Amino acid sequence: STKVATPLILMLCRHNNKPLTSHPPLPSSPTTLLHCSNSMNTNIPDSTSTSISPHKSRIAFATIAKKIQSQQHQRNNEDNTTSSIADARNAIFQLGAVVGQLCSLFLTIVPLDSTFNTTITTDNNHLNDNHNNKNNASFWSDEESEKKKVAHQLGEVFLQLFRVACICELDVRSCVLKKVELNGRKYPVELCKGKSGKYTNYSSQTGITTTVGQSTMHSTPPQSITNTTTSDEDDTIKGITLHIRTFATARKWNKYHTPRNIALALLGEVGELAELFQWRGDRNQNHPPYNGEPHHDGATTVGLEGGEEVLLFGLLSEEDLDKIGQEIADVTIYLLRLADVCGVELGGVAMGLLLEE
Repeated sequence: STKVATPLILMLCRHNNKPLTSHPPLPSSPTTLLHCSNSMNTNIPDSTSTSISPHKSRIAFATIAKKIQSQQHQRNNEDNTTSSIADARNAIFQLGAVVGQLCSLFLTIVPLDSTFNTTITTDNNHLNDNHNNKNNASFWSDEESEKKKVAHQLGEVFLQLFRVACICELDVRSCVLKKVELNGRKYPVELCKGKSGKYTNYSSQTGITTTVGQSTMHSTPPQSITNTTTSDEDDTIKGITLHIRTFATARKWNKYHTPRNIALALLGEVGELAELFQWRGDRNQNHPPYNGEPHHDGATTVGLEGGEEVLLFGLLSEEDLDKIGQEIADVTIYLLRLADVCGVELGGVAMGLLLEE
């Protein structure tokens, strides 16, 4: 039954029926924040059927990042602290909690993918959805339906990704663009068109293996994601979303990109991000006080807290930060793709939640 959730998901999703975040529970985001212009789901009304203002679709990554940074700096100033490994691990737990709540919605209200049939049109190369089930079509097209709960939770996940990145002193947009560039080399169009295999299937042609060619440390995000001159859209959530859509469409992956498929892919990437922090500990109690030398994991300790050392992100190795940035990018890419397929204007929803806060 789709209404049965595992104890783990229930644990993540509910604690006295309140979200497990550091912020107060927020109401469902307004219907006006659900925007479907240029969505992959053509059964959803276009922007003329919503009351969302045009500027909502032009929200920049930097706009949200600055608001999140301001919140983080305010907390650090109030506590007279700087970001630590413990802060990052807490943020990862919070990310797991909000993703768990999203999973709960996919268990209880989101229709099965078996009724979400997608095909590619030949005239505009966009996705044309053929819903064989009226309930499914109604769910994704009706802005007054429970779809807005999904939109709200997608926004919560998006904001939490920015919080993780802020603590790690990483730029979400830059991480995403560098990872998309790397993915382009890992998944050449001519090799993987219409296929869902891993990049290792093409290692003999690309030279990229599990241990070779994975770094983005020396990559530079492109000045423009289009083939034309630099556009303001390159900085917007909508612009990057369209870039990811084009990437998937060129490889004929749309048939795989159904809501529940992408949600599971996103869940897997959250696990890979958590893996990077699982053995670091919140405090490095087994090492002597800071002597200026880096520890084996590339981090160093600065000062003591309660007689115990605290690892700070400013001193993590470049390789560590590259791996963290790539995993943040992977989660973000799937989140943007999921919002696109579901017809949700993610930037508008996220800004609405920030205004509520």
